[in-house]
Amino acid sequence: MDYKFEMPKYFPKEFDEKFDKFPNAKLVEVEEDGISPEGYHALSVFPEYFKINDKWVLALQSRMDTVAVAIDEPGNERVDVVEFRNLKKGDKVVVGRKEDGSEGIYVYTEGFVDKSSKEEATFGFREGRSRETAFSKDYDELYEVLKYEKENNGYVTWVLGTATSLDEESDDALARLVENGYANAIFCGTAAVAYDLERAKFNTVEGQEEYLNSQNTRENFYEIINRVNEVGSIKEYIEKEGIETGFVAAAVRNNVNLVIAGTIRDRYTFNDTYNNVYEAQDEMRRNIKKSSTVIMSSAILFTIATGNMTPSYNEINGVIRPVFMYTVDIQEFAVNKLSDRGTLTAKTMVTNSQDFVKNIDRNLNQK
Repeated sequence: MDYKFEMPKYFPKEFDEKFDKFPNAKLVEVEEDGISPEGYHALSVFPEYFKINDKWVLALQSRMDTVAVAIDEPGNERVDVVEFRNLKKGDKVVVGRKEDGSEGIYVYTEGFVDKSSKEEATFGFREGRSRETAFSKDYDELYEVLKYEKENNGYVTWVLGTATSLDEESDDALARLVENGYANAIFCGTAAVAYDLERAKFNTVEGQEEYLNSQNTRENFYEIINRVNEVGSIKEYIEKEGIETGFVAAAVRNNVNLVIAGTIRDRYTFNDTYNNVYEAQDEMRRNIKKSSTVIMSSAILFTIATGNMTPSYNEINGVIRPVFMYTVDIQEFAVNKLSDRGTLTAKTMVTNSQDFVKNIDRNLNQK
């Protein structure tokens, strides 16, 4: 049965007379950059409202590990969601630990639940998944979500491990998805990009024409990074060498934002790699703030990092809507780890990530 896509509707909180009696949220100014006041309110992934100048204001893009900075200018009340390290002296931080409205703070967990409907809510939280789970419906849903995003100027972010680049067919499948408008940003590490470019230039991965269990050689891996850095950047190298295959070349041709974040394990990185962790976070957040769908495939550390900075909802084209999140891995541990870390809205799929990308490609690009 085909999945019929319908964007979940947001039902704003209706504040009755009881909430009129509650005080405005308490605001305390930051005294030193990067240091929050004691008793700060830590935000969640749920929609949250704050009472400012007797108005209940929805904080857009509420997410984990952040604080609420109130703008209390009369007639222009809003709440900015700010990471601790980005607090500036003079910022007015919301202080309080009660979330029922009694301190001017209300955490709203039912924003996408239609209470007038007897049907199960279409926007669910923390659904247990295992390798025994049938994922046919999830695939059908994702196909329609991606079609919707493409047709309605959504913003799709992919988070990739190295698995997709290790297989020629999955690498080509991802390249076609990029070419056909199903990706706006890609987060990954140095290896995912190096493997892709190594195959495009040398027709090898870790020195092999076929990826086997035998002893690998790394010469071509480092050689491709050398050559790219010698030219200056990935974009300049692809244009100079006329690279046509692989997802990296497709991303360059289609102006897809490629965010390469370095790790402590990297021995050698591209000039394009963000080796400063805060700079990497900032660039990832710049894209996540625009994202309407996030697909995270076989990259557990990048997945957890991305999941924790992704709100469960966003305002896209003037509409409050959920941010669709999919996390894909062959290990149940990997996909369940994200929900354990506080990201409640990600739909998990326990499957081979190479097959996953090829299935998406076959349905969207080859029908």
